[in-house]
Amino acid sequence: MSAPGFRSVLPAGDEVTVIVDDAPLLLQRGRSLLAGLLLGNRTGAAADFFCAIGQCQRCLVVMDGRTVLACLTYPNGGETVATRAIDDRPPPWVRPGALPLDPAKGSGP
Repeated sequence: MSAPGFRSVLPAGDEVTVIVDDAPLLLQRGRSLLAGLLLGNRTGAAADFFCAIGQCQRCLVVMDGRTVLACLTYPNGGETVATRAIDDRPPPWVRPGALPLDPAKGSGP
């Protein structure tokens, strides 16, 4: 029986490089762009996703000048990605008037 949780069925070391917000990011070949962004802590506004299957369309990013769903996009390497929000909304953790989160409590004051 395999270990609990998620694991990759792809061979280790088979990686591609994409440029995310002007900095390189290594992704395992065959992994969705959203998974790579989340694992690399490089999501920007694309972290505002809900379903991870393309229905909510909240993980929109710009890849090579085209708007794509990060959860349904599998880079081949060499692509350029901008994680800014397509509709100029702030990332979900930035809400005007919201109180700052206290990491020790895991919530606001």
